[in-house]
Amino acid sequence: MCLLASWIQRYHLSDYVLWKDIVDYKYMINHPNIFCCLDNGTSPFWKGVLWAAQAARIGYCWNIGNGRRVRFWEDQWFGSSSLAVQYWPLYIICNEKRITVERVWDDANLRLTFRRAVSES
Repeated sequence: MCLLASWIQRYHLSDYVLWKDIVDYKYMINHPNIFCCLDNGTSPFWKGVLWAAQAARIGYCWNIGNGRRVRFWEDQWFGSSSLAVQYWPLYIICNEKRITVERVWDDANLRLTFRRAVSES
């Protein structure tokens, strides 16, 4: 599992290399990151990578960068767990789940809508 998890780290640290472009194209990883991939119809190796990814995801903390690859609610990028865990009551009434940080934050405002009114108290 550690070797497969190290492959995930190598994947995220490598930019502009041919093998990463091939993996992105074949498994649609850019929607938005490797932790969102489905394993239907994939190779046994890739199923193993995704299995290790679920375990590695627990300790993986994202550096936001431009926010295109980091999911606002589901990925851990602020604090010791995902925002969905930290703010569960807001997450369950939010209309925008599985949205990236880039699409939620415009450097001034959060662009989230909720099924019910949310007060500051």
